[in-house]
Amino acid sequence: MRKILSALVFVSVFFSVCKAQCDGNRYRNFIFSDFTKSADVVYGENINKDGVLELLTLDVYRPQGDISTERALIIISHGGFFLGGDKAGADVVPFCEDFAKMGYTVASINYRLGIEVENPLNEPYGLTVVRAVQDLRAAIRWFRQDAEDGANQFGIDPSEIYSGGVSAGGFMAIHLAYMDEDEIPEWIDMTAEGLEGGLEGESGNPGYPSDVNAIFSISGAIGDSAWIDAGELPACLFHGDNDQTVPFDSDTFFLFGFVEVTELDGSNSIDQKMDQVDIEHCFEVNEGYGHVPHQGNAAVYDTTLSIISNFLSHYICDIELDCSYRELEVGVGESQKRATSEVKIWPNPANDKLRVERSEIPQGGVENRGGVESFCIRDISGRIVLHRKTNRNSSEIDVSNLSSGMYLFEVEFSNGKMETQKLVIE
Repeated sequence: MRKILSALVFVSVFFSVCKAQCDGNRYRNFIFSDFTKSADVVYGENINKDGVLELLTLDVYRPQGDISTERALIIISHGGFFLGGDKAGADVVPFCEDFAKMGYTVASINYRLGIEVENPLNEPYGLTVVRAVQDLRAAIRWFRQDAEDGANQFGIDPSEIYSGGVSAGGFMAIHLAYMDEDEIPEWIDMTAEGLEGGLEGESGNPGYPSDVNAIFSISGAIGDSAWIDAGELPACLFHGDNDQTVPFDSDTFFLFGFVEVTELDGSNSIDQKMDQVDIEHCFEVNEGYGHVPHQGNAAVYDTTLSIISNFLSHYICDIELDCSYRELEVGVGESQKRATSEVKIWPNPANDKLRVERSEIPQGGVENRGGVESFCIRDISGRIVLHRKTNRNSSEIDVSNLSSGMYLFEVEFSNGKMETQKLVIE
């Protein structure tokens, strides 16, 4: 069954300002230096696997200082085998923070978890996947309901909604896009408590559409690639070809690596099916890597973030699709333009030693300049990988232990001011 991108009447009352915001930087580069977070927003409720009514919550990230009130929205789902994980997990939070700095509103959702342990395991596992997709749809509806009733408290454009996820969250995004009512396996009991309401489910906010414009998946899979039909949603896929957790190709999925669950089609099979039915998509193979390689690897994270930003901005801003790595720029928005840098770092890109030197004192500015007090290097997810106190205006730093990728170099002055520059390690 084809999915048609929503053109419901209520959406038409909004003028999509996302296109007007497409200046070549928003949705593609870091145009805001910080974000705000609203935690534990309730978006719905439903019966979980234990028969208990569970409140469903999400965290919302927005660019700090943004004057726009209608931003593209990304809804991200965490991983954890559908047994664990959290909306505040390290697999998703860096994306939430960085996409907010690019100008998006971003929501990280919690969803119903848990699997009844019984043999065979395919049915209870299928049930929990469907429960999670129902919750994702409820979250999408919640934002549209909030936008329509006049509050729009998180400043979204309801015609520009996208969804993605990591591992189990990737499963959710893929099944949201490609599994239709008539494709639900017969062995999944959709009359079970908490599963009523079909794929839309009954987790809240009925009467609003739950469609999105495109999806992305990191280390995800689908129950059957035959469910993917011509004309369905575009996708951006990432997968390590040495993934021993979720199949890269078509293979048996084992929970914890040894409990057999079911046959799945991984990203490579999905890519092949999309080629066959001519669905526009990107597919980045993380060669030699295993499951969710962006965690703990700055270079892979940087590449993943870059390609997703290329992919999404293609649909939001009508920019030509680019599925390759693009170096992200820092501080390119009007709100982030700085005066001439007070510190020089070179060589940049660096691969061994990095030289840091205070620039010449600007004319008439002696009394306003504090001394260099400390500097730190953060990876693209915001984690500090090197920190040093200093009272010197020049230093040489050994960066040979850092993985290749993009970093942020922060200098703190004794007068309380800070300066941040982009640093690339080769």
